[in-house]
Amino acid sequence: MRVRFLYFVRLFGFLAVLTAFVVLWKLGNVSYYSGSKKGFNHSHESDYNGNGFKNKYDRLNSDSVRSIRCIVNEKLILGCYLLKSQEVLIPFELVRNYFKVYGSLDLSSSTFYWNHANVDIPKPYLHKHNPVGIYMQFHKSNVEKRDNVKLIVADEGVPISQQWSSRGYPYPIQIAQFGLNHFSQLVISSGQAKFENVRNVLSLDNKNMELDLIVPSNNVIHRWADKEFIHKWNDRLMLSVDKLNSYGQVLSIIPKLQEWDYLIMSGRQWTYGSHIELSLLWYPPGGSYKNYPTKSLIVYNCSSSPSRHQTYATIIHNNKVTYWMPECEKQAKIYGFVDNIKVARDLYTDLMKVFYANRKSSEYTGLSSMKLLNTVNDTKNPSHVQVLNINFYINAQYNTNDIIIEKLYLGKLTNLQLTFPTVNRINLAEKLFHEIRFISAADWFIKHQDKKTGGWSVNIQRSFNGRKALKPGWYSAMGQGQAISLLVRTYNYTGNPLYLEACHRALDLFSVNINHGGIRSYFLNQSDLVWFEEYPFDPPIHILNGFIYSLIGLYDYTKLLVNSPDPLTLSYLSKAQNYLDIGLTSLSKLLPLFDSGSGSFYDLRHLSTAYNNKPVKQGRSKFSKSSFQLSTGPNRARWSYHSVHIKQLQTLADIDPEHAIQWNTTANRWIAYLQGFRSLEN
Repeated sequence: MRVRFLYFVRLFGFLAVLTAFVVLWKLGNVSYYSGSKKGFNHSHESDYNGNGFKNKYDRLNSDSVRSIRCIVNEKLILGCYLLKSQEVLIPFELVRNYFKVYGSLDLSSSTFYWNHANVDIPKPYLHKHNPVGIYMQFHKSNVEKRDNVKLIVADEGVPISQQWSSRGYPYPIQIAQFGLNHFSQLVISSGQAKFENVRNVLSLDNKNMELDLIVPSNNVIHRWADKEFIHKWNDRLMLSVDKLNSYGQVLSIIPKLQEWDYLIMSGRQWTYGSHIELSLLWYPPGGSYKNYPTKSLIVYNCSSSPSRHQTYATIIHNNKVTYWMPECEKQAKIYGFVDNIKVARDLYTDLMKVFYANRKSSEYTGLSSMKLLNTVNDTKNPSHVQVLNINFYINAQYNTNDIIIEKLYLGKLTNLQLTFPTVNRINLAEKLFHEIRFISAADWFIKHQDKKTGGWSVNIQRSFNGRKALKPGWYSAMGQGQAISLLVRTYNYTGNPLYLEACHRALDLFSVNINHGGIRSYFLNQSDLVWFEEYPFDPPIHILNGFIYSLIGLYDYTKLLVNSPDPLTLSYLSKAQNYLDIGLTSLSKLLPLFDSGSGSFYDLRHLSTAYNNKPVKQGRSKFSKSSFQLSTGPNRARWSYHSVHIKQLQTLADIDPEHAIQWNTTANRWIAYLQGFRSLEN
C-alpha cells in the first residue's frame, strides 16, 4: 500500500508540473532557448502549415518535460523547465525584465510578438524640413494629452506642466511644443487639404444666421427671455446687458444630442465674472461607456480662483469644474472689459484632466493622433461628449456695454490620416481650433519674454544627482530653440513683426555662459567644443536632444532671414549663423561619444570628473546578490528618446549637407539598435 501511495504521489506531482508548463506555454508566457553544452542554438526547426506552427514542442509527454532550477548570476529563479534533456524553457517575464525586451500575445492567431524596443522604427521623412512648415513629426503628437501636462489654462490657452511640481507651472519647452504641435496640424489641414463646410461642425457663427433667428432652426433649439435683446450688428451676435434675467443669464443654446470634440468661442467686451457654462454627458474611463454616462458641468469663468490650492481649475460637488481665467479678470478690471477673448477647448480632455487627474494618458484619448483614425460618424467613441446645452452669463456690475460673440462652434474631428502628403476634407472650424491654439502659445512667448536677457525663464527648481540644483529663473537652450521655431512660423503666418522681434532678442542667451546665467558651455573646457545646454548645470551634462532642438531653431531663424529683404536684420542673421555653425561643428566631433554600441546616451554626464568622484547611492540588481555604484555611470537614453535622436539626425541630414553622411550613417546604425543589433566586438 505504501509503495502504491508513493507512486500516486509522484504521478500527481508530475501531472501538476506538466499542467503548469502547458498553461504557461498556451499563454505565450515563455520564451525558448535551445541549448547544448557548447552554447545556444537559436534554430527552432519549425515550419508553418497555415493553421499553426508545428515543431518538436507541439507534442509533450511525461518524458519531455521536467522542472529544473535556474540560477541567474548566483540567484535562484523559479519557473524553468527542461525539454528532452537538453532544451531549456525560461519564463518570458524573466527575459523581459532582464534584457528589457517587450512582448505581446495574439490569442486569435496563436502568435507571440517579440520586440526589442517599445517604439516604432523611425522612417525617413517624406518631406524636407521647412522652417515655416511642419515641425519634424509634431503633427502626429498630442502635447495636451501628456501625463506631465496638468491642464490647458483657460485664458492664455497654454499647457501647465506638473513634472517637477504638482501645483503646476508654465514650462517654455512644453508651451513651444504645444504650439508647434497645433501649427503642424494646421499645416496638414490647410496646406494639403481642401476646405469644406462639412456636417461634423455645428456653426453658431452669426454670419450664417437668418435674420430673425439666433441660429439655424434645423441645427439647434433656442430660447430667450426677451427676443429683442439679441440682434445683429456688423455680422456679430450681441448679448444685451440691459436684458439680464435674475441669474445674469442672457442666452441658452441647446444643440442636437450629438457627440462633439471641441468648443470654439471668440468674442469682445467680456466683463469680469462673465462665463460660459456647458452641460455635458460623457463616459469616464472604467466600465462600459455605453451603459454608464456621467453628467457634468464645465465653466470657463473670467475671474480668479478663490482657492490658493486650485489655481487653474476647481471641482465643485464632484460633477462641476470651473476653469479660471485670471488674466481675463486682470484686464477686465483695468479696462472695464476684455477687448478680445478666444476659447478653444478639447472638452473630453478638460474633463479628464480634472476629474481623473491621476489617470495615465493611455487610459483616454482626447484629441489624439490615434483618434484621428476614426471615422466622422463614429458616435460610439467614448472620448466624444454630448453637449446638452450652453449657457452664457454676464456680470454687468463693471460694464454696461453689450457683449459681442463673434464665433461659436462645436466641432468634431474629421477622418484625418496623419501621413504626409495627404488630401482630406477639413472644415474651417477645425482649422480655427488649431490656429487659436498655436497663436496662443506664440503670444505667451511675446508676453513673458525677459526684455533684458531675451529668454523665457523656468520658474521652478530643477534638481539633479551630483549637481547643484538650478534655482527658479534658469534658462534652457531647448526652450530658446523651440520657441524660436514657433515664433518664426507664427511671424510668417501672421506677418506680425512682434514675433520676429522676439526671435532677435532670443539670440542673446546663446553667447552667455552657464556660470553667468546663460545656456552656453564647453565640453571639457575646450573652447572649440561649444554646447548649448537644455539644463544649465555646472559642471555641464551636455544633453543631446535639447542641443539639437536649439540648432534646429537657429536654422529656422537663419533661413527666414536669408529670404528677408530688410537690411536691418543682417546683423542678427550673422550672429545666428555663427551660433549654428559652431554648434554643428561641435556636434560632428562629439556625436560618437553618444553611441553606446547598443543604443544612445541621453547625455555625457559620465565624462565629468567632478561628477564621477562624488559619493553616490549603491544599486542592487534583482538578478544579482552584488551591489554596485551605478549612479556615476552613463545615462542611457530610453527607447523613446533614442527614437527622438534618430528623428533629429534625419532632420539634420536634410538641413546640413556638409555633415549629411555622418548624420545619416549614425541614424541608420541607431535604427539597427532598435531591432536588436549591436556594434562589433573583439
